[in-house]
Parts: sequence; structure tokens; C-alpha cells
Amino acid sequence: MRLLGAILAGGGSRRFRSPKTLARLHGTPLWQVAAESLRCVCDDVVAIVNHPQVASAVEVETLPDRRPLLGPLGGIDAALARAVRGGHDAVLVLAVDMPWVGTDALRQLVDAWRKRGRTTLPRAGPPWGFHPLCGIYPLGVLTPLNSAFAERRLKSGAFANSLDPEVVDTGLLPWDFRSVNHPGDLPPPAFSIVGNKKSGKTTLSVAVIGELGARGRRVMSVKHGHHFRLDTPGTDSWRHRHEGAAERVLLAGPDEFALLGGWGAKGEPPLDLLLSRHLGDAEIIVVEGFRQGGLPKVEVFRADAQPEPVFAPEEARDLGVLAVVTDRPDLPWSVPILAADTPEVAARVADLAEGRLL
Repeated sequence: MRLLGAILAGGGSRRFRSPKTLARLHGTPLWQVAAESLRCVCDDVVAIVNHPQVASAVEVETLPDRRPLLGPLGGIDAALARAVRGGHDAVLVLAVDMPWVGTDALRQLVDAWRKRGRTTLPRAGPPWGFHPLCGIYPLGVLTPLNSAFAERRLKSGAFANSLDPEVVDTGLLPWDFRSVNHPGDLPPPAFSIVGNKKSGKTTLSVAVIGELGARGRRVMSVKHGHHFRLDTPGTDSWRHRHEGAAERVLLAGPDEFALLGGWGAKGEPPLDLLLSRHLGDAEIIVVEGFRQGGLPKVEVFRADAQPEPVFAPEEARDLGVLAVVTDRPDLPWSVPILAADTPEVAARVADLAEGRLL
């Protein structure tokens, strides 16, 4: 059962005011974010693109809608036709403006499809309980799709619902399905500095923040913490939030301010959500920690602080590591090596971050 991955990127980006297919999430174009996720689970990957200038910048096979001006269903139709020509059994479509749908969720969809062979979509919120632009459509969908076109039934959700799809709970949250419709929906460019305890990541983070600021960049930062609490029970701000149920409370004084609040769901808030909501006017963001996040990373590894690196040296590049700051250059690193104790290490990290993100 061969599977074609198809990036749905045929829209006009009117609200975004520039081709969002080429917009960048932490230095990576959105088409590439989608392509890298699809490559992990599909035999081949194409992009449905209707604008020649955009198509020329996309580094996978591109093709336009066969039937113009039919919305997302036109993209699914073009992808299914390409799957027929390529000998594939189904198409896994992913809208280019949904960059937070990860590989693990796609893999769950593929596993469910291989067991049952039906249209397979991820569970989502209203109105349909699934998302129609992230899922697997077998070749047999072409027949009802042609009927929908003939009857001008062009709503993707209603059409997908008519197929009686297999709906899979992939663990994705409503935030993960958020569409990038405006430039402000994307967070500012950010990278993280990661390492085990006492590796020196805070010292490096501070130095890199200072270096970028000295270059005239508007720098902001994030520090990943564990079990900290800024809101003291019984204080006025605590009462605003917990008795009055204010969603967020801003503490403002003559010299500084602090924002207290949650993100409206259980568990740790997604980093990109925090960045876009609260640090949206940054030019570049330095993040300390969040090793499992999707950001480009610089690892700090000192042999006297921990026995093993955070990431296996030979896999570091594939895991999004830009460079390693280390006193063990002899390990089989797949990324550039920066000496841990040289005076210019912060400048070198700043160079890498600017080159990748800006």
C-alpha cells in the first residue's frame, strides 16, 4: 500500500498578504516543514501549488489544481490524480498552513489506514469532530469527489463527513490544528540552548543574549522552569485570577511588569503559542531549555558535568541541532563543534542563529 504525501498549498494567501507557503517558522519555510513531516511516513511527496513563482521556490514536485477555483477539494483532487499516475493507493494531505501537526500524529493516521483502508482523519473539535485537511484519502474517493464537484458541494468538512471517515485520536490539541492566516500567527524566530544540569547553558544563554543585543537586535528570552510559582495565594493578584477567574492578570509597577495566567488547557503550553502571544514584537528569541521543542538548538555538553550528551552526536543534525559547544570534540558530532571555553563562543553562536533564523 503506497502512500503519496501532498502539501495543500494552492490558496491565494489573501489574508497573509504574501505567499504563506514561503513564510518561515523558526527559519524553515512552511512548505519544508510540511514536506519533512510527510517524508517520514510517505513514499513520495508533492505540493499542490497554483502560483508559478511560488512553485519555483518549492523544492519538491509541484502541480496545480486540475480544476481551478474549487478550494481545498481541488487540491485533494489534484493529489489523488497524481497518486493514480504514480501507482499510489492513497494520499495523505496536509495543509501548508498547519505546521504544528507533528510526525507522530501522521504516523498514527497511517497505521490506522493500513489496517482498514478507509478515509482516515484526526480527531478535532467542532464542527465535524475531525480535520479534513490533515488526513488520508484512498483513490476511491475520486468518484464521490467528482459527484461533489458536479453538484457544487465544495465544503471540505461536509464532503469528508459524507465519506464516513475513520476518526483517530492522535492526541493533537486544538492549538495543533491552528491555521497560519496572518503574519502574527507565526511566532518570532527563536532557537534554544539546551544541555543537562550544570552544563553551562545559562551562562551561554546570557552571553548570547548580550551579543545579539550588542548587534542591535531586539532580543527576548524564555527560560524553561519546573514547579515554580509566581502567584502567591492570598495576594490581590491571586484573588483576581483565582477568585475572580480572570484569564490573565497583568501586574504593573513603575519599573517593571509581570503577566500571570494559564493557556486554557491542561499540561504545559506549547512554546510557539507563548512566543506568538506574549513575545510577538521580538526580532529574535533565545530560549533556554525546551529540548523537546521544535526549535533549532545549540547543545552545551561538558564531560565533567554529565556522562552523555542530550542528543546522540551522530544524530544531532537530524534532530535540529545547529552546533555543539563542548569540551569533547573527539565524539562523532554531525554538527559544527565550538570550543566550550573560548571567548568568542557567544559570537559564534550568535552568527549561527542569525544565519539560520534571520
